[in-house]
Amino acid sequence: MKTDRLKSSISKVMAAMLVLMSLTVVPLPKVSYAEEPLPFSSDFEDGTTQGWHGRGGNEILTASAPAAHSGSYGLQVTGRTQGWNGPQLELSSFMKAGTNYALSAWVRLPAGTADAPVSMLVQRTTEGTTYYERVTAKTANENGWVKLSGEYKLLHPAEYIGVYFESFDNPTLDFYMDDFRIELTPDPVPIEIELDIPNLKDVFASDFLLGSSLLVNEIENPAGPDSQLLKKHFNSLTAGNELKWDATEPVEGLFEFTRSDKIVEFAVENGIAVRGHTLIWHSQTPNGVFYDGNGNLASKELLYERMKRHIDAVVGRYKGQIYAWDVVNEVIEPGDHQPNGLRNSLWYQIAGEEFIEKAFEYAHAADPDAKLFINDYNTHQPEKRQFLYDMIKRLQAKGIPVHGVGHQTHIGIEYPAVQELDDMLQAFRDLGIEQQITELDMSIYTDNSQSYETFPLELQIKQAGRYKAVFDVFKKHADQITAVIFWGKDDGNTWLRSFPVTRNNWPLLFDERLQAKYAYWALVDPVKVPVETKAEKAAAGSVKVDGIMDAAWNWAKQVSVQEAGETAASYKTLWEAGRLHVWVDVFDTTVNGSDAVEIFIDGNNGKTDSYEADDKKYEFRRSGANPHKPADYAAVKTDAGYRIEASIPADGAAVGQTIGFDVRIADRSGDVVTKTSWNDIHDGQDTDTSRFGTLTLIEGPRTAKAVKGTPVIDGSIDALWSGAQELATDRWVQGSSGSTANVRTLWDGSRLYVLAEVTDALLTKRSPNAWEQDSVEFFIDQNHARTGTYDSDDGQYRVNFDNEKSVSPGSSGGKLISAAQRTADGYVIEASIDWTGTPPQAGSLIGFDVQVNNDENDDGVRDSVAIWNDASGMSWMSMSGIGVLELAAN
Repeated sequence: MKTDRLKSSISKVMAAMLVLMSLTVVPLPKVSYAEEPLPFSSDFEDGTTQGWHGRGGNEILTASAPAAHSGSYGLQVTGRTQGWNGPQLELSSFMKAGTNYALSAWVRLPAGTADAPVSMLVQRTTEGTTYYERVTAKTANENGWVKLSGEYKLLHPAEYIGVYFESFDNPTLDFYMDDFRIELTPDPVPIEIELDIPNLKDVFASDFLLGSSLLVNEIENPAGPDSQLLKKHFNSLTAGNELKWDATEPVEGLFEFTRSDKIVEFAVENGIAVRGHTLIWHSQTPNGVFYDGNGNLASKELLYERMKRHIDAVVGRYKGQIYAWDVVNEVIEPGDHQPNGLRNSLWYQIAGEEFIEKAFEYAHAADPDAKLFINDYNTHQPEKRQFLYDMIKRLQAKGIPVHGVGHQTHIGIEYPAVQELDDMLQAFRDLGIEQQITELDMSIYTDNSQSYETFPLELQIKQAGRYKAVFDVFKKHADQITAVIFWGKDDGNTWLRSFPVTRNNWPLLFDERLQAKYAYWALVDPVKVPVETKAEKAAAGSVKVDGIMDAAWNWAKQVSVQEAGETAASYKTLWEAGRLHVWVDVFDTTVNGSDAVEIFIDGNNGKTDSYEADDKKYEFRRSGANPHKPADYAAVKTDAGYRIEASIPADGAAVGQTIGFDVRIADRSGDVVTKTSWNDIHDGQDTDTSRFGTLTLIEGPRTAKAVKGTPVIDGSIDALWSGAQELATDRWVQGSSGSTANVRTLWDGSRLYVLAEVTDALLTKRSPNAWEQDSVEFFIDQNHARTGTYDSDDGQYRVNFDNEKSVSPGSSGGKLISAAQRTADGYVIEASIDWTGTPPQAGSLIGFDVQVNNDENDDGVRDSVAIWNDASGMSWMSMSGIGVLELAAN
């Protein structure tokens, strides 16, 4: 599922993060080359490969007509068996140190080949060390030629330098390449870091270490801008690849520390602490570690012997220089369905959970003073977090020296919610161990289909605001957090430019030219960041203003108002003809009658720097005094503070209208007033509407009733279904015609039951992507929280016409039972889904939606998506727009 690919594939991708350590290079002799003139090109018009050769030796390179971008011939590449395989050309005689070059080529895929990324890289050997440096990458296709072009400056003399093409995640991909060209280009404007801005490490000196990962090529020039940036802003460094098993012991018993030594020496010379990443991981460990001389799985004893030797050598070498180690990495994977949520890795298959204990014991013996961490991703997810928590408790009970938990924290610009990160850190507080954020970055995308050539301003501002909110949470837990480490120092050095697809990404605090972004200033001086225009939706609904929650409030989304990592208040909105309804819960137990909720309205969303006739401010006091007629409101005391329910005039309110809107909480203590705003953090709402958020008026969610009943899930339509209310998937997420379904629901104390009768004239699952196959999806939000991300009770359940299932999150797969039957005009899906935790009762409301995916032409492409309620297309990641199902008592 999309959610799976965005959130839960980190471990797979970390192995493919860079090509740097993926290839064992045969040392090349040091040769002097006479410089040849540029430009140089390969057009293959003489019918030969013109010096290009296969990197792995297994590739078949052919000058062929189908591969021609221009002229009669191009280079056809077949026979690849590994991601790094591809054509390579030596350029040693064309390039000299200190010179900037432009490289370009055209690539295309053979007919019938699915789109895939192709990368152009440079391989360089300097003083015996080989480096792999990406020039550019783009997604190629079968329909037309794609130009790969980029610049490369040769900074250091090289014994060997060459250019090559690969498709790392597609090891058997065939492709065409033609019209390669290299030429001199003017030197780019020199990169200089900003020396006069605050050092990040100083900004957070009283909170935690502030660090970055790096690769050795970033510090080749100790006086260069990359090195300067690292020295200026960070007081902790993590080797991104150079300390992993395949880098330090690529062949059993033969250790290689050239790269890792350079990083550690650089850090020590500059007084920077070093984290070690990572000792034991299921990925980037040579496969031979897990097998004996006969090709069978190694015994536990042999595995431990290898593990101990490796840890003794690596940790022992840097004893006293590396202050913390990620001892085991990514050992929790609930989707693997092993006891205690453990990943079913070869480590686990051979030794069970005990391998984790041994790793910590060996590491502690090798350096008793080093802090030892267990490191994992998606620790904001409650199920995975609980498995990790329980494991640490078991290790502690056995006296295993676990000193800390590392939260990787690869997040997106929309997910996870900041509150989930707060919950993540809170969950481990009672263990008495350190916590560190070990691999922080923030993708600007929410979907694999998105791609930008340049970084949109609105996303720059949004990213900055989110970074501030995230760091507010980190500072809140600064008594537990000992380090926050970014996974890269700048946007030019990030793995997110090749995962989950090849595209530009800008996930860090400094841009490609090492200049501070708004994300940096959000942490250092937020006033320098333009205010983000947040956007929410108000659903149609009628309520009585009395401080008592009417049913309609149940389908309004709850929005947080944050201050310094804390939720100061939350609000909901509804609307009806002529009125806007607002429900605000304020979390403030200190009673002051002048405390108030302030609501700001800009009827035409004019975004002006002074008030117009349609712009209004309303103040609703905690005491209930000072009413604003014709606005009505009720003030109610709550255990956590107080509640305001208000109804405000909204002339001309209609579906689709967008109004300017803001909420501000005024907390008075004597003469001091603290103001916390949802949108305008500069608190200029009294005179200026330009920094209001927006509120779009939408239809209310569809509602339906599920009656009680327990059908047999076999694809046949039991008589019980005749009493169920029928729903229709008649709203279009994609397309405007195609397959639809009539849907009915039942429930009992154990499960929710769904029957979908689909009309579809052509059934196909040609696409390898489950969401593009003819199928039905059910979305369930059991606690009806309507959150913008998936909570632990939320699920997406997909069943295709052959009863093949896919579930998000993957750990919920066991909840789904289904059956499929083909019919004369389509197919039937009958399914049941287990309740999560305590089952809901009669009268409960749950979030629910159902959609039909359809490949109309049997071409492997989804042509239409019909849904019952949420036509936003975002149900796969957000529960905020789905419909409402009431569990009837019958």
